[in-house]
This record gives sequence, structure tokens and C-alpha cells, in this order.
Amino acid sequence: MKTTVIALSTALLAFLAWTASPVTLASDGRSITTVNGQVEASEGQTYDTLSTVNGQVRIGRGVTAKEAKTVNGQVLIEENVKLGKASTVNGQLRVGSGSTIEHDASTVNGGVTLAKRVRVGGDVSTVSGGIELDGAEVGGSISTHNGDVELTDGAHVHGNLIVKKKNDSGWSWGKDEPLEIRICETCVVDGELRFERPVNLYVQPGAKIGKVIGDSVTRR
Repeated sequence: MKTTVIALSTALLAFLAWTASPVTLASDGRSITTVNGQVEASEGQTYDTLSTVNGQVRIGRGVTAKEAKTVNGQVLIEENVKLGKASTVNGQLRVGSGSTIEHDASTVNGGVTLAKRVRVGGDVSTVSGGIELDGAEVGGSISTHNGDVELTDGAHVHGNLIVKKKNDSGWSWGKDEPLEIRICETCVVDGELRFERPVNLYVQPGAKIGKVIGDSVTRR
């Protein structure tokens, strides 16, 4: 009995130490996961998962990883990184030039910024945040509920550009005035521009866009 109590106590102490630790390395050494604290991936290294719950994820230049994610914190990605997917719930998602995300890139409460020569194979989405594509390419669609969208320097969206209606659950966040959608002269949106709430749409001469759908679209 005494041995059992000691064993249980040891296991409990080990668990508490793990949850309090700022960084926990997986047994194969290729994942970095934690509950409370920042996760930082060193330049040029290869990982499986980079994740935390309360903290930001910072990914150095040239890193390769299958997934980067957090709940409460930013995901900050430097140049020439290769990821499978990237996500956060409460925080910004910033992707440095020349980086590639094979699947989706998403956040809920925060903006998404993609720098030059960034390539996202899937969708880019946020709920209460804006989206900025500075010469980036998105293979899927981009969407937001409550944030401005800006495409500059030849940004290319192969899917749709969607502004969804505000949440109908009895509470709301962010702007009540029309959102601003700006598309530069060298930018392309292959799919539809679908607006479920009022927007001011700025499309420079030379830009290539699909069909504009929405009852409250003001062309500027």
C-alpha cells in the first residue's frame, strides 16, 4: 500500500512539473509542445508539431514543420518557412516572405498578414480581424466577418474573397460601419467577391476580379 501511495505521488508530481514547464519536448525530439509558455523553433530545424495553449509560437527562418498552433497567443513565422498548417484562436498570424503553408492558415480573434512570395495552399480565414496580402498567393479562399481586407503588390487569390455577416447570437464585436476592401492594380481574385454585410470596395484599374455579389456594396 505504501509503495502504491509513493508511486501515485511521484506520478502526480511529474504531471504537475510537466504542466508548469515552459517547454516540453516530445520523446522523438521533433515536436515542441507546452501548456503555459512560448514555443520557439530554431532556424533551419525540422519539427512535427509546434504548439502551446497560453503563449505565442515563434518560428525561425528556414524551419520545416507539419503544424504550428496556439490558443491564446500569436503565431509569428519568419522568412522561408515551410509548414503544413498554422492556426491560433486569440492572436495574430504573421507569415514572413517566401514562406509556404501547404493547407489552411487561420485565426479567430486577430488579423492575418502574409508577406511577399508567401504561398498558402488552402484557405485563409479570420472572424474578428483583417487580412493583408502583400504580394502573397492563396490557393483557396480568404474570409473574414469583421475586418478590412487589403491586397497589394500583385497578390493573387485563386478562390473567393468573402466577407461573412456578423454573428447573430445576441452579442457582437468590432466595427458597425462598412468594412473596407482594397484591391491593387496588379492583384487578382479568380473567384467571387461575396459580401454578406456592407462594404466599401476599392478596385484599382488593371485589377482582375470575379463577380461581385452583395446588396450593400459601395464601389469607390
